[in-house]
Amino acid sequence: MNGFFLFKHFRISDKAGPQRHVKANFIADQLQFDATQLQKFKELDRAHRKRLKSIRSDIRASKDALFDKGFDESFNDSEIEAVTIQIGNLEKAKALETFRFFSSVSELCDEHQRKRFKKIVKDVLRRQGSPGDNGPPEGPGREHKPPPPFRN
Repeated sequence: MNGFFLFKHFRISDKAGPQRHVKANFIADQLQFDATQLQKFKELDRAHRKRLKSIRSDIRASKDALFDKGFDESFNDSEIEAVTIQIGNLEKAKALETFRFFSSVSELCDEHQRKRFKKIVKDVLRRQGSPGDNGPPEGPGREHKPPPPFRN
């Protein structure tokens, strides 16, 4: 989850235009990467995105298989368990990939930049528990309510 949040915060948009420029250069701008660091960062980012795309595709295929076959009476509990374990392993691979990407970015940094990068990452992680983080509301009277029942 933390890896997902970090990725979403630092991600480079696939959209064209000014918004892409801002997101694409956020880390480089914040850390004041020089030309060499920026080039290496872009290479790391491209490879990272390619790996994540593959993992996401595998997750989607596994979930499709689960729900396509999951309602078939011939699909037994052990097969369901195997597919869900596979999905869990793919989610783990996605989190590890994201962590490794940020670790590689940290290795690009000099000592001052690395301190700044750690601060940015900590700030992002702190905000994860802030109001408006799309998690269930906390406190009395703000319990997460289930969706209304399905009616025919």
